[in-house]
Amino acid sequence: MFIIRDRIGYAPDSLVFHPAVVSILANMNGGNSLRDLQAEFMRQTGQLVHIEELQALVKTLDEHLFLDNKRFQSVAAKEISAFLGSPVRKMRHAGQSYPEDPEKLREKLDSFFRPENGGPGLPDPAGTQAGKMVGLVAPHIDLNAGGACFAHAYKSAAESQAPKTWIVLGTGHDFIENCFALTVKDFETPLGQVCCDTAICDELLRNVKFDIRASEYNHRTEHTIEFQAVFLSYMQPLARIVPILCSFGHEEWDSCKHLVDNFARSLADLIFGGQYSVGIIASVDMAHVGPRYGDRFEPHKATIQENLSSDESLLKLLEKCQADDFIQKINRDANSRKICGVAPLYTMAKALEGRANGTTLRQSHAIVDGEGSFVTFASMAFYHEEGPKQDDAKV
Repeated sequence: MFIIRDRIGYAPDSLVFHPAVVSILANMNGGNSLRDLQAEFMRQTGQLVHIEELQALVKTLDEHLFLDNKRFQSVAAKEISAFLGSPVRKMRHAGQSYPEDPEKLREKLDSFFRPENGGPGLPDPAGTQAGKMVGLVAPHIDLNAGGACFAHAYKSAAESQAPKTWIVLGTGHDFIENCFALTVKDFETPLGQVCCDTAICDELLRNVKFDIRASEYNHRTEHTIEFQAVFLSYMQPLARIVPILCSFGHEEWDSCKHLVDNFARSLADLIFGGQYSVGIIASVDMAHVGPRYGDRFEPHKATIQENLSSDESLLKLLEKCQADDFIQKINRDANSRKICGVAPLYTMAKALEGRANGTTLRQSHAIVDGEGSFVTFASMAFYHEEGPKQDDAKV
């Protein structure tokens, strides 16, 4: 069977079809009549599909907003208008990826810090380090799978001279026009709203020479910044955020590098310009391996270890903020391991290049299905110039 799903979120439901229907859907390009579809299906399969069946298919697609017609365009315009008009980005994944009840959420987040659960222990108020933190890497995998890795990142921030405002570079899992999408909204969490730093947003909008709000609607359903907002509301509730989704890959790298590098320089000006207290959080996962992600093999323990080792070589480049070496290594094999956090990681490394050093706090992985498919992820901390170092802790 084939499933059709609207990842951006205009259509709330998914549709499932028999494989034979896919060839009909593929020919619904706006230029074919029902008779054309009927004739082409007969040519391809030798089978007759009745006009009434095609009419029923079209009706189903239309009712579920999978046809690019006036009805869809009207609904989409209303959805976009409602989202853009609200000052708050509503939480979307509470009750699924984390508890919606505030007390239960606090208990859950607290458990991630416990050493018996793989956590680093709660932050020590007397253990504040002298280093000025300018960057943080945390996962965006479901909190139940990666909670301890999140905790390692946020304990490090709590024990450092953390910035007052975090530019949160979230992985955009869908196409984003101009590679970056800013939203000037507070983020709702069960523990209260994490406020947007509108002054820094205004600064970016003035200085960046391309439209960084063209794909703002992508924020509505994307989870990668929401998860960081949850941890910030728990660990650093007075912090402000600048929420930016990032998306670019090896296919378009040659054409978008100049744009991305210019944007990274704008971020560097904010971080190191002295006017603001600003750092970057890269909300990223690493490798995605196994049948769930299109691989034709079932992974085993050695596969996991191989990928953690490959991740480690990338993390060492990131620790030194060697952005170009990092992206070249990714592009050399066309990102065969399907690392979804490439865009935020490159942008962060480029913005911090030559002015910060990082340390890997933890590497880990989560198995996500019964066929052994898995995701790897890590947490890192970056400090201005020669910041404090910590021994790597890996599992």
